[in-house]
Amino acid sequence: MLRVWVGHGSTVASGTRGIAAIMTVARMLRVLILVVLGLALRAEAGGRVYTANMESGTISVIDPDSMKVIATIDPLGHRTHGLLLSPDQSKLFATNMHNGTLAVVDIASGEVIGIIPTGKMAHSAAVTPDGKQVWVVNGAEEFLTVVDVSLLKVVGRVPLGQIIGAGYIRFSPDGMRAFVTRPTLGAVSVIDVPSKRVVATVEVGKRPTFIQVTSDGRRIWGTDTGGDEIYALDVTNNTLLGKLTVGRGPNHLAIVGNTLYVTLGGTNEVAVVGDADGQVSVRGRIKVGGRPSGIWPSPDGKRVYVAGEGTNDLHVIDIALQKVVWTVPVGRRPVAVVTAR
Repeated sequence: MLRVWVGHGSTVASGTRGIAAIMTVARMLRVLILVVLGLALRAEAGGRVYTANMESGTISVIDPDSMKVIATIDPLGHRTHGLLLSPDQSKLFATNMHNGTLAVVDIASGEVIGIIPTGKMAHSAAVTPDGKQVWVVNGAEEFLTVVDVSLLKVVGRVPLGQIIGAGYIRFSPDGMRAFVTRPTLGAVSVIDVPSKRVVATVEVGKRPTFIQVTSDGRRIWGTDTGGDEIYALDVTNNTLLGKLTVGRGPNHLAIVGNTLYVTLGGTNEVAVVGDADGQVSVRGRIKVGGRPSGIWPSPDGKRVYVAGEGTNDLHVIDIALQKVVWTVPVGRRPVAVVTAR
């Protein structure tokens, strides 16, 4: 077990209110419970859910109230992979790996308003907390690309010294540092944003990929997709705090309150990682569809959405129930998911 505090914030409340009507027929009562539960979950969702469908080269737009695909966006590229929203929720950014571009989608209209060449194998991206720039990880280049959001053009590069592979990037909440996984090195690099310079590199595992930063900015949680572990970094001093075995093929992870939800591509599960008395361990497992990949919480913290890369669908996990409550068909090979308010 790993002695690290998992996240920052309050634990999500569990349980669903009982049905306020008493029926004399048991079968009718069961039906009523299912109906009321479904309506309550839908009413609390709101917003939109987006999946990046790599083989289709599309973005599916899902209404979380009806749990249906209501639109499909063409990001004008191939092998669409990374997804992120601007802080003001007005723009959706998508990376196209095959043609090395960043697509910019206007949320209100659903139209692509920019296609920006960034470099070979544009894999993932992150937007600065002030919403002014997007930094793109090019898996087959020796640099990150800096895109100005207002100009919709490349305005700089961040040298990395070597090709890093299919890594991910996140910013600290204050925007002063960026954290980039380097699968080819088995490490995470820390970048000083104002100078655009790597200031530290920490070895973490065989093939680190996805990362998230806790809301207080003090820690990073990441997955070692080449093995069976997740790891935690203390970003105040750039040190590895520890590792935890979660299962084969950990891919993406989501932080909800003091709990981590980790997709396991090797076992078709989501591992639930929690803390008790300073001991971090796997507290449960949720079965999902084939080869789960991307995962993202709903804005209200009551659901997590999981992209089923091997089954071409989106799985909706109710956190209170700790199980999949809906499955929505999307495009081919969904690898990433994000939610909008």
